[in-house]
Amino acid sequence: MKNKIVDIYCFTGTGNTYLTAKKIANALQGNKYSVNVKNMTRSEPHKIDLSHTIGIGFPIAFWNTFPVVKDFINNLPQGNGTEIFVFTTMGDSSLNAAANFGGILKNKGYSVIGTKGFLMPNNFIAVQKKEKNILKIEKAYKKIEVFTKQLIDGNAKPCKTNLFFKISFAITDFITNRWRGKIFQKIVRFGLNKDKCIKCRLCFEICPVKNIQVEDNYPAFNGMKCQLCMRCISYCPTHAIKSFLLRKTYTALSIEEIKKWSS
Repeated sequence: MKNKIVDIYCFTGTGNTYLTAKKIANALQGNKYSVNVKNMTRSEPHKIDLSHTIGIGFPIAFWNTFPVVKDFINNLPQGNGTEIFVFTTMGDSSLNAAANFGGILKNKGYSVIGTKGFLMPNNFIAVQKKEKNILKIEKAYKKIEVFTKQLIDGNAKPCKTNLFFKISFAITDFITNRWRGKIFQKIVRFGLNKDKCIKCRLCFEICPVKNIQVEDNYPAFNGMKCQLCMRCISYCPTHAIKSFLLRKTYTALSIEEIKKWSS
C-alpha cells in the first residue's frame, strides 16, 4: 500500500467481520500504519476521505450481502484512483462475492489492491460447537495475517471471477435487494416471547438499521428495514426473540462490545 493512513469501513452482524477488521487493523498498526475502523452504518459514504487507503468489510448473506452494505458501496463517490481493498466473512461458500464487489468498485474508479473472503463461524442454521468455532477463527486469523502482509507488500491481488460467479452474483443480488419488500419482511419478521423478555432494550440499542421500536416497554419489529443480520436474536440475553428460521445462534463479541460498536 502506498498510503500510510487506512480507513476500514465495516458492517458486522454478530461480530465476525468486526473481528476480521480489527485483526487487519492491528497488523497494519504493527507496521506503522495509522488505521481507523469505522462502523459502516454510522458513516456517510459520500464523506469518505479519498486521500486515505480504504478498506471495505462485510459478511456474506445468501452468497451476496445485506442491502445496507450495497447502499453504502453504491453511494461511494468516484474513486479517482484511490486504493481500496475488500474483505468478506462467511460460514461457507461466498461464490466469490468479494471479487464481484471489487469489480463494482473498480468501475467506480477505485484502484482495487486486494479482495479476500475468510471462513468464520456460521451464525445462520449450521451453527457449530464452541470448540470448532475457535479452530475456525484461528485458521482465519492466520489467513488474515497473510492477506494483510500481501497488502503491505503490494502483493495482494483482486480475486478472479468468471461467468458462473457473475451470473450467481446477479441472481443473489436480485434476491437480497428484495429483502426490504413487504412480502419478505412478513415472512422473516421476528417475534417476541413476552414471558421471557426482561425489557432490557438491548435489541433496540444494537439494531444496526433502527428497525426495532419500543412499545409499552417491549421491543416491536414494526419497521420495513430488517436486514436479517441476526444481531437482535443472537444477543438477546433471555432468548426472548424468536424466528422459525433459527434454532441456534452465535455471537463473536460480548454484549458490551456489540453495544459499544452500535453506539
